[in-house]
Amino acid sequence: MVSSDRLSKLLFLGSSAVIGFGLVFGAGAVAQYYNLPPVKQFNIALSTLSSDSVSPPLKHMQPRRVEGDGVVVNERPDDDALIMLTGFFDGENQIRLIERDGAVVKKWSLDYFEHFPDRSQRECNLASPLDVDIHGAIVTPSAEVVLNYEYCGTVKLDQCGNMMWSMNLPNHHSLVAAEDGGYWILGREYWNAAKEPDRFPPFSMPGKNVLMREDTVLKVSEDGEILDEFSIPVMLIENGLESVLTANGMNFYWSQVIGSEIVHANQAVELHSEIADQFPQFEAGDLAISMRELNLVIVIDPQTRTVKWHQTGPWIRQHDAEFRPDGRLSIFNNNTYRLEYIDYNHHNPASTARSNIIAIDPVTRETEVLVGETPEQAFLSVVRGQHSLLDDDGTLVVEFDAGRVFEVDADGTIVWDYVNSVDEDWVGEITNADRLMPSYFTEPLKQCSE
Repeated sequence: MVSSDRLSKLLFLGSSAVIGFGLVFGAGAVAQYYNLPPVKQFNIALSTLSSDSVSPPLKHMQPRRVEGDGVVVNERPDDDALIMLTGFFDGENQIRLIERDGAVVKKWSLDYFEHFPDRSQRECNLASPLDVDIHGAIVTPSAEVVLNYEYCGTVKLDQCGNMMWSMNLPNHHSLVAAEDGGYWILGREYWNAAKEPDRFPPFSMPGKNVLMREDTVLKVSEDGEILDEFSIPVMLIENGLESVLTANGMNFYWSQVIGSEIVHANQAVELHSEIADQFPQFEAGDLAISMRELNLVIVIDPQTRTVKWHQTGPWIRQHDAEFRPDGRLSIFNNNTYRLEYIDYNHHNPASTARSNIIAIDPVTRETEVLVGETPEQAFLSVVRGQHSLLDDDGTLVVEFDAGRVFEVDADGTIVWDYVNSVDEDWVGEITNADRLMPSYFTEPLKQCSE
């Protein structure tokens, strides 16, 4: 039999435990409802990571689908162009400049922890600097680099990798030079659907604690100052396109908030003045914006926020819309769904799905497949992917899932092909690439000490 004193102690300890648990639970509920630290940081970190637990290096690698190591086709060995590659090299995130034969001319090692050293202030609370990759990067004419740590920040580095400026914001996917200086970058705002129920109906409502992800467009100066920012979903609604925004198969029940990532914007690119005359509907400075979740491409005036043109499909889960010199838009058509992945991070190398580059005339709406139509041009990026339009009417294509970059000439012939091999089973990711002629650079390339 338990003594009365022992029973009293047990009851006291039990009551204390219940009260303590209640206080912790209550504090957690308050933090969740009002999106207070550490809930915001935890949710943002979760949004940048996969649902599967993989080691950081494996996160940046894909099962090999194509053969080869380094440059496997080089039909223009005397061409003195440099190729910029952004991806996973030598076990780290890097930007590289290579020659046609694959020789590395210059590289920048990219470490998120180094560029954002104050852990308590980082946009992303990560266990490793390889828990984030680079998505959106350019080499400037003065051979500096500007890049996004995906959803975790933007930095500009000089030729030797020294920090010029940083933006501790969840910028992502796309970073392109603006014709009048500075950069167009995609940003994101996180907010609690329950805390702000009137902010964005039907995607927010009382009592539903969901971290909403609302994509924005930023105009940033050469010095890293934000000159302008606007919300893409708000712009769609204000242009009478709520029907497009909600044509996504979601059930907007009173009891649910579904689709916390509202549009998944993945590119914003500017129409330059030298080709603007080819687009009678648009003007120099207009932006083309791609939104994966809606299979949607729009063209807008970023000053007035007016949507001048939009179309859904025939592309599927597309990336990287570009203005072509012939008056058409070309689009990296992923042309499939993530069902082709064997887990959250990795594609199925046996998949028979195919991506392509598709052009559309914004006036007639006629489309044409430019790259990917023939067996020789076959490629697949279930996610990501990019294409660059070259001065000689060629196209440089980033096949993300294959760790591959290839160039086709105006006739559709592959004249250069590169595979980022890790070993016989794996390739490293490549997220961005560009071809840069010597005349592009206004400063000589420096050799910096390691």
